[in-house]
Amino acid sequence: MNVSESIDWRNMGPEQLDGRRYLARTWNGTTVDGWLRYRRIGPVAVMTDLDLPIDAIIIGERGNSLAIAYRSINVLKERI
Repeated sequence: MNVSESIDWRNMGPEQLDGRRYLARTWNGTTVDGWLRYRRIGPVAVMTDLDLPIDAIIIGERGNSLAIAYRSINVLKERI
């Protein structure tokens, strides 16, 4: 398995995304290299950055969506 290979994060559950490495680009052009962590906020499930207080992916019943802070995101097979 190539750990730098991307995965289809839009159709994976939180347990499959938890602990995975991701690379994202913010709207102002900053690149974020981090690790995803599952978190539930009331009825909403999100994947946040392990070290930063930023939501990365919103978990949805009909597929996941990119959080508003990011322009793009790439989730890798690599896990902590």
